[in-house]
Amino acid sequence: MSGLVVVTRPRREAMLLAAELADLGYDVLVEPMLEIAPLPVSLPPLGNYSALAFTSANAIDAFVALSGERGLPAYAVGAHTALALREAGFSAIYETDGDAGALARAIGASSIDGPILHVSGKTIAQDLGDLLSPHNIAVDRIALYDAVAVKKLSETLTKALYARTVQDVLFFSVRTAATFGTLVRENVLTEMLSSIRAICLSPAIATEASKLSWKEISIAVRPTTDAALACLIPIG
Repeated sequence: MSGLVVVTRPRREAMLLAAELADLGYDVLVEPMLEIAPLPVSLPPLGNYSALAFTSANAIDAFVALSGERGLPAYAVGAHTALALREAGFSAIYETDGDAGALARAIGASSIDGPILHVSGKTIAQDLGDLLSPHNIAVDRIALYDAVAVKKLSETLTKALYARTVQDVLFFSVRTAATFGTLVRENVLTEMLSSIRAICLSPAIATEASKLSWKEISIAVRPTTDAALACLIPIG
């Protein structure tokens, strides 16, 4: 029998991924390392923009809470973000391949000449404005939420680490890997990781994860959810 696969994404995205993993036959534990906190901001006039760009499903949730606009072209950083756009009722959705670089390439190759409104969290991995600068497409960014590090591990995960029933831990950002590392060290659980694989979406995340002593660290061949899941040991 396979061990637990721990999903460390914020809860909204983690639940989508957990459902996908459960359908594939994995035993999953959702253990968010970051909590989503809306920021007290207002959207700018959306009529000023040719398109919207979203780099997380959490940004979509925050946008939907503030606006009924669904007609602008909406660019999604990956499959789960595109799914959240469909569920929110957007009509013109463009799914890209997993990171801000792919998002910029798709927008740059389109007929849109800007400006673009990038709807994001407070912390971003890459600046979409910088990436689209060579295409002469102007980008405004608005942060609608902050991702706040959790202060403790769940009792369920702690018990699973002691019982050594965890097989893999999935990391999709440097901050989630860093938060996990901090909490594991604070709870003197580092020795419990020697039989666990860390699966990381990018080399930068793997560098952060490598501050702990894992059985193995696997890096997705591309920065997409599907590529990360391909690192899991198949069921059956």
